[in-house]
Amino acid sequence: MKKNISSITVILVFISFLAATFFFQYEYLFLTRVVALIFAIVYLVIEVKQEYFSSHKPLFILFGVVSMLALTGSILLDETFGTDEFNARVFLSLIFMLSLLVISYRDLYKKNNSAK
Repeated sequence: MKKNISSITVILVFISFLAATFFFQYEYLFLTRVVALIFAIVYLVIEVKQEYFSSHKPLFILFGVVSMLALTGSILLDETFGTDEFNARVFLSLIFMLSLLVISYRDLYKKNNSAK
């Protein structure tokens, strides 16, 4: 249970960081920050309801694919219609998100195997 609380704490810190960025950098990557905030809240729900998602792994995988595609689309839209120049480093957030999805899926897999 301690691991679950630490994961929830990390997600809550990330949500508060995303909320704070709306006050500090209003114009830069606005759509991407909104999409990331929505998916962070949903990942918080997934972490709280981990027992359900450990038994329904295809739903978690579908959500991971949708979130990666939505984040990619929002980055492309922000970079296309944004006022700043193109910054390729923004796409590193996709690699970060993919690694977090893999870690979360592995945690769900271990939880499901230990429950059996």
